[in-house]
Amino acid sequence: MMVGQSEAGRRFQRMSNIGFLFTVGLFGGSLWLALTRFRLRLDNNWPLVYYFAAVVYINLYPLPVNPYVVYVAVICALLLRFEFMSDRLIAMVRIIEIIALVHVGWTLFQVLMRELR
Repeated sequence: MMVGQSEAGRRFQRMSNIGFLFTVGLFGGSLWLALTRFRLRLDNNWPLVYYFAAVVYINLYPLPVNPYVVYVAVICALLLRFEFMSDRLIAMVRIIEIIALVHVGWTLFQVLMRELR
């Protein structure tokens, strides 16, 4: 450890170019999914593709994004995909998923802003 380097400085080191592009793509996917989730059909597979990429991301870069939030959103997407719930429960699960997506998007935005400094 370098003298004067804080704990935050060690935790958040600059990521590679592919990591930066992966973060940008995941941020764009978060925005797209949060904005279109209420218009998408429940049996659409694109949210599951996004969440697969999000799980890969949190395994490659474990510190920026809270994995519990991502896993809650994955569970919500799976519940919605296999649609066995009433309309009210579907609306509640969609709202929980949107909240998780906003949190993931905000965290990724902070990561991108830190990388661009």
